[in-house]
Amino acid sequence: MPIDLEVGGAYLPPIAQALLLGLPIFLLLDWVLRRLGVLQFVWHEALFEGALYVCVCATLILVMGA
Repeated sequence: MPIDLEVGGAYLPPIAQALLLGLPIFLLLDWVLRRLGVLQFVWHEALFEGALYVCVCATLILVMGA
């Protein structure tokens, strides 16, 4: 079961942990996809990046819950 972390006297719930941990993973994936030229085939780049971030965070939440 995920635990709450305390950062600077404030508790960080598991969802916030996943959102913060997902950001560097998303940035790395975004950089790799740009280097490979995959994003030139995407119709709406901002929508794709938002969906990618949601998928990364959802995967982290599933892994953290296991």
